Amino acid sequence: MLTGGEWVLALCLLVSGVALILAVLALAQARRQAQATQRVYDRLGRELALANSGAMGMGQRLLSLERKLQEAAQQAGEDSAHGDYDMPYSQAAGLFEAGVEPEEVARRCGLSRGEASLMAMMHRARKPG
Repeated sequence: MLTGGEWVLALCLLVSGVALILAVLALAQARRQAQATQRVYDRLGRELALANSGAMGMGQRLLSLERKLQEAAQQAGEDSAHGDYDMPYSQAAGLFEAGVEPEEVARRCGLSRGEASLMAMMHRARKPG
């Protein structure tokens, strides 16, 4: 039979063994979690690199289009010095002739609502009847 001191020693060994098993299980869980976190981190890194690459490509395309637009604007400026300035107003006059409301004319032609309203009043004043 075991004496009182031996029982305490056996109990301590049992508790130590259980604690060791729990520590090993916790370590294994922590390693699995670390691996899962690393996989997520790697995936996010790849996605970020892909997004950056796409953004840089779009930026380059945007700069190219801006350059082409400036070239086209310069060519158009050489072709007609004042034609572009009158275009929204000419377009608005045609829309008023067609009976379009001032708010819609302002939206379509890029005019302020005040400009469109003034043009509508002028159109109505000029219109016979």
